[in-house]
Amino acid sequence: MRRKIKILIFVLIVVIISSGTIGTLLFIAVIQNNSPSDIQNDSPSARYGSAMVYDPVLQKAIFFGGGYQDSSGYELFNDMWLYDPTNNTWTEINPAVKPSTRSSHSMVYDSINNKTILFGGWDDTIGLMSDTWIYDSQTNQWTEVFPATNPSNRQSNAMYYDSDAQRVMLFGGYREVGGHLYDTWEYNYSDNSWTELNPSSNPSGRYGSRMVYDPINQKAILFGGRGTTIMDDTWIYYYENNTWTELSPASSPDTRYWHGMVYDSNNSQVIVFGGRHAGAPGEALEDTWIFDPSNNEWTEVLPSSQPSNRMDFSIVYDSINQKAILFGGYRFSGGTLGDTWTYSYNSNSWSIVKGDDL
Repeated sequence: MRRKIKILIFVLIVVIISSGTIGTLLFIAVIQNNSPSDIQNDSPSARYGSAMVYDPVLQKAIFFGGGYQDSSGYELFNDMWLYDPTNNTWTEINPAVKPSTRSSHSMVYDSINNKTILFGGWDDTIGLMSDTWIYDSQTNQWTEVFPATNPSNRQSNAMYYDSDAQRVMLFGGYREVGGHLYDTWEYNYSDNSWTELNPSSNPSGRYGSRMVYDPINQKAILFGGRGTTIMDDTWIYYYENNTWTELSPASSPDTRYWHGMVYDSNNSQVIVFGGRHAGAPGEALEDTWIFDPSNNEWTEVLPSSQPSNRMDFSIVYDSINQKAILFGGYRFSGGTLGDTWTYSYNSNSWSIVKGDDL
């Protein structure tokens, strides 16, 4: 974890986030005390751009990395935490080896091999990355693997696990030069190989989009992202024939990127919350939408309360307790957040369970 201080940092942060690159900062000076990592908490410190998966064997969420920023500077993390939804407790764990500090990386849980797979992200000393790491929750060990080929350096790509194909699937992401990415890749844990799939058509280049896998209909759903514009399109991807198809639902959520999106495996529904949206209060949204994969339609739901407007937070679905779990995020009028929420589809209710929504 590193704390950086920069001259005129507040102006620089606003410009950089508005352009879509949280993290790429211009001035680095001295180490400052009293950073968020110096404060002892019973949960991760406030942050954006972290990654989280739900491990049904542990029956806990696994949380790694992310970043923090305020008017005095920014900090990147490579700490690791477990969240126990049953007991509502966060516990920091300390593997002997782990990935470097980073934000805007991607993590998915391989439910066949019971492993967590991490790819890429951004670090202030390295820049954009393309490394692949495997985490074994039973031994608390990270292992970096070295496939013969892999997707190029990137951050804020979409990634999900296809339990039928037994592949990690990756789409798009942010790169510094050459336009936003629109490539489709698969990762096979069994032989440690990344393979580019080259479908005949695909969504336009973008970052900050989200994808989930629907095992009932054996298709992935992608929504939103930022390319040349902020998008509100919905796509489905079929691994079996390597095809992308854009949908035309009667209604859909507003344009956004860096939103949250999970698949509720108990109710076979997709849940979307929040995200970055130009013109919204704090430049971020606080709406909740449901996508029904059986008829490809979106419905906005209106819970009596919800997390405040935010972007670039972590969210997973807990199939045991039948709730989505959300942590942290960022908004312009309020900075970096460190609260924990749960959402129940069955009761259409959000509940804050840790921290303060300031």
